[in-house]
Amino acid sequence: MPSCTSDVSGSTANSTIATKQTTSWFVFAGATLLGAFLVFQVQPVISKCVLPWFGGTPAVWTTCLLFFQVLLFAGYLYAHCIRRFLPPALQGVVHLVLLCAAAWSLPIAPSDAWKPVGTEDPTWALLWLLTAHVALPYFVLSSTGPLVQAWLSYENQSESVYRLYALSNVGSLVALLSYPFVVEPLLSIEQQSVFWSLAFYAFVVVDGWLAICLLRRRKGNATTTNEDAAESHSVLAKLGVADWGVWIGLPALASVMLLVVTSHVCQDIAVMPFLWVLPLSLYLLSFIISFDSPNWYRPKLIAAFTGLAFVVIQLKGWFPGNWQMPMEALSYLVVLFGVCLLCHGETAARKPATQRLTLYYALISFGGAMGGILVALICPLVFQDYRELPIAMSLSIGIVAITFLASRSWMTTTCDWKLSKGVNGLIVVIIGFTAVVTTMTNRTDTIDQRRNFFGVLRVENDAERVQLVHGNTIHGIQLHGPERMTPTSYFGHSSGIGRLIHTMQAESPEMRIGVIGLGCGVLAAYGRDGDSMDMYEINPDVLAIAEEHFTFLSDCPAAIEHHLGDGRLLLERHTDKKFDLLILDAFSSDAIPAHLLTLEAMQLYRGRLAEDGVLAVHVSNNHLDLVPLTHRLTQAIGMPSRLIQNNHRDQVYTRPSRWVIATDRDDAFWDSDYLSVAQKPDASVVESAPLWTDQHHNLASVLIWPSL
Repeated sequence: MPSCTSDVSGSTANSTIATKQTTSWFVFAGATLLGAFLVFQVQPVISKCVLPWFGGTPAVWTTCLLFFQVLLFAGYLYAHCIRRFLPPALQGVVHLVLLCAAAWSLPIAPSDAWKPVGTEDPTWALLWLLTAHVALPYFVLSSTGPLVQAWLSYENQSESVYRLYALSNVGSLVALLSYPFVVEPLLSIEQQSVFWSLAFYAFVVVDGWLAICLLRRRKGNATTTNEDAAESHSVLAKLGVADWGVWIGLPALASVMLLVVTSHVCQDIAVMPFLWVLPLSLYLLSFIISFDSPNWYRPKLIAAFTGLAFVVIQLKGWFPGNWQMPMEALSYLVVLFGVCLLCHGETAARKPATQRLTLYYALISFGGAMGGILVALICPLVFQDYRELPIAMSLSIGIVAITFLASRSWMTTTCDWKLSKGVNGLIVVIIGFTAVVTTMTNRTDTIDQRRNFFGVLRVENDAERVQLVHGNTIHGIQLHGPERMTPTSYFGHSSGIGRLIHTMQAESPEMRIGVIGLGCGVLAAYGRDGDSMDMYEINPDVLAIAEEHFTFLSDCPAAIEHHLGDGRLLLERHTDKKFDLLILDAFSSDAIPAHLLTLEAMQLYRGRLAEDGVLAVHVSNNHLDLVPLTHRLTQAIGMPSRLIQNNHRDQVYTRPSRWVIATDRDDAFWDSDYLSVAQKPDASVVESAPLWTDQHHNLASVLIWPSL
């Protein structure tokens, strides 16, 4: 049985003391590792649970990060308060109560009753859902690192206590890296929740044992604790502005960079756990390097490599087309890692004595929480686009430049801030000027710009056309003048959907059409008098822009009904709907809603088709090959499918497109003039394609990797 206390009588041999302390240290280390593992394993687990309910947008991960950062600060503050104000025995009692309450609140997976209806604010709905399901367990777990170190400091007041902080970040890193490579491929979403809950029960046993050990501490230790508190109070009065600025400001900048880089990388590729955890893993690795050993920290070398990554970002256009995106993403990750190393390295260089470690960690986590609040809540209210990215990059350039100048040599582990004192003012002025210019700069052709939970929408107008842009993706174009009702972009007459609609309209004077993904309403150009169209759109700003800046909807003679909310969730509720043609147009952007391309989703779509109904899926995407996956899914529900690929622009403002068409109809349907170009899928390709389900889907399986 491990020792619970370091109180030893004078006759006890030194070897016995060492043995007791060593055995006890392993219990502290075990609680730290397991707690840190669970803290960062729950983030991708719960995020993937709720991602389909909120449109698959990168803001889901950003909002989850905000929630966990704020709760992490609350846990650190709790650890500081009970360490400072309560004797050890009472600390043990309070923590045991919280551990039992957290275990009672499991499991963490939300039920279907928590699915949004589409009218609520998604940010606050998501935060409330997370609060109800993971707040208490995460709060207890988040206090583990500083609290366990504080308890260990009763026995060991050397700086080796800080090694547990690096150890906790190792546990966190293992949790993050194991998720996309082990947990996600092997376990369903439901199984992930069960696995995490079982691991939490194990943590309750280990951490509970440490709390019980505190109950056995003798009264003499309480006196020691009071003396420590008095000493801590006296040193608190000596804290200067520089200490507070470093402990809060630098972690805040690192947190801001984590969020803005993660959001940027996810928007340029796709929202998948690997791209969530990679930036966060680099963020944690910077903590490990900074706190495990000062000898690992080389500020001048780190600043030089970070500066080189800044240069590569600016020169990304020099790389071949299919390498531009990977090189840009890699460079942003290098910048993130370098800036976090510099911020956390300087924070670690100013770490206090062990009497103040809980306050120290509380202030670091407060800085991280403030960075999260700034990016996730304040910036969307202040900016109409993602201005926080260039502003954060400008500030980071300043940090890199100042650190490079302040470091005496390439291999030194410390900075002499007097070396950069003469140019610090100039650097600050330049960075401030750059940030202001960046904030005030706008595109000259932009006539409207809006930002909400689902991203940034921009309306661009010139003499020939007006177009809707979401991130880097054009979501629709309308020509000016007499041709304003001409279908454009991916929906031209020779596209897959254009050919399909012409064929079906030749068969019937009336059609019931369902569309998931409104865009600017280009598909309404095909509507006829007598047709009915149900438009499903999750983003209310998209509908507002389509009605204010485009005329496809107002000029369409068909009867149009709009539905705001996630298309799949709404179709589940619209049990009375039966469509002759159901169109899915939600996969052309950089971040796709994967829950719309699962086996269960396909079964739902088939249930909403009328007799001889047709399903059309738009799968044009620069980064993901969705064609084999879609063929596999349609075959799994017994609907043969074919691909119509349009690789040329047959008219102004049309784009190459790929449409997968699925129907139960016989070959006579495909023999029509318009559909004769449809290609049957290769059987071997379809068999090797992934089969996504609600419990198992991984965007990495359809990622298009750049070729040499």
